[in-house]
Amino acid sequence: MEEKTDPDQAITEKGFMPDSMNMVQIERRYELEQEMLHAVKWGNPYKVEDVLDMRRKIFPDLVCCGKESATEALRCCKNELVALNALCRFSAKQGGVQPLYLHSLSNKYALMIENAVSIAYLHDVLYPQIAIDYATAVLEFSINSYSPMIKKIVTYLTVHLTEDVRIEQLGKMHNTHISHISRKFKKETGMSIPAYVSKQRVGLAKLYFEDGQTSIKDISDLLGFNDSNYFSKVFKRYAGMTPSDYINSIHER
Repeated sequence: MEEKTDPDQAITEKGFMPDSMNMVQIERRYELEQEMLHAVKWGNPYKVEDVLDMRRKIFPDLVCCGKESATEALRCCKNELVALNALCRFSAKQGGVQPLYLHSLSNKYALMIENAVSIAYLHDVLYPQIAIDYATAVLEFSINSYSPMIKKIVTYLTVHLTEDVRIEQLGKMHNTHISHISRKFKKETGMSIPAYVSKQRVGLAKLYFEDGQTSIKDISDLLGFNDSNYFSKVFKRYAGMTPSDYINSIHER
């Protein structure tokens, strides 16, 4: 006669419920996660850091799961960060970040998660880095606060970020004099249309560099710059360092 297994016992044996966590702790853990995702949505990396600090204090010994095998434990932690990547991407989308940036950021972290070989790196380094980077993306790239017309223009510029879009073309598209568009654009974004395009190109270049693409000329061409030297000048203006220095800073992290 086949022996029956208690379902609750089977769940415990498989490690679905860590022994060190009770229901109150589990609820608090997910409350903190919601606070963090809310901070991502509103583009507040400083609040994200506060929530992460609180998470470390409350759960200093938090592990992804109770797997005995090192390989299984690593996979379990990777799965947790894959979920975090997806949740932060969704929150950043709600925060007004456009798909182009989300796609690059999401792919970057998907690769970093899969290539990780240490639970400590996943838990202590990559987990906070993912949340902070998505919140920063909302802070830098969100279009939620713009008027409908400027939202459409920013979306169009982002879709055609690698192309040479003429300002006159935007006026024809919206049947509005370009001087009115330029004034309204600067009032809402704080910069001119050409400056905005340059800043967004530099932001995208950073993501490409962090994704492992290190050819300055290739990125320059990809983003529509005709001269890599000019690209380097523009990059330094908005990033505060040259592309080479930025790439080196990535390797030193």
